[in-house]
Amino acid sequence: MVNPTTRVARPADADQIKRLALDNNMFQPEEMGDFDEMLAGFFDGTLDDHHWIVADTASGTSTIAGAAYFAPEPFSDRMWNLYFIATSPAHQGTGAGTMLVQQVERRLIELGEKEARTLIVDTSSLDEYQQARAFYAARGFVEEARVRDFYGPGDHKVTFWKRLIG
Repeated sequence: MVNPTTRVARPADADQIKRLALDNNMFQPEEMGDFDEMLAGFFDGTLDDHHWIVADTASGTSTIAGAAYFAPEPFSDRMWNLYFIATSPAHQGTGAGTMLVQQVERRLIELGEKEARTLIVDTSSLDEYQQARAFYAARGFVEEARVRDFYGPGDHKVTFWKRLIG
């Protein structure tokens, strides 16, 4: 298996990024409209402070091992939200997800303290998301909050927080 490198997402990556969301059961096919809007807004520049990066295996034909989407959190003081991160099932446990988180953090730190201070990420409280919660905790994120029944009855939103600068 080829070690991936990170780069800014390109329009040609859109189908593979959407496949990551579906393969990881993060979205149902009928929910992909909003996802398409997030990608389109990034690619056409209308969401200029939003960022998509990918972990690319560059193994002959470009294969996306993972992707991350992050943007400023509205109505906050220099807080950013890692709205989406996923790796392909074939690349889970290979370090591609860690590489993406590190790259997101690096890019935000490079923006400087006037632009970025903290990073949050949300996930579900359901048992099938325990691995995701452990992933964030192992990378220095702290569970900051739980919003009961956010995603549905018994499915709470769990917010993780990490200081980047200051």
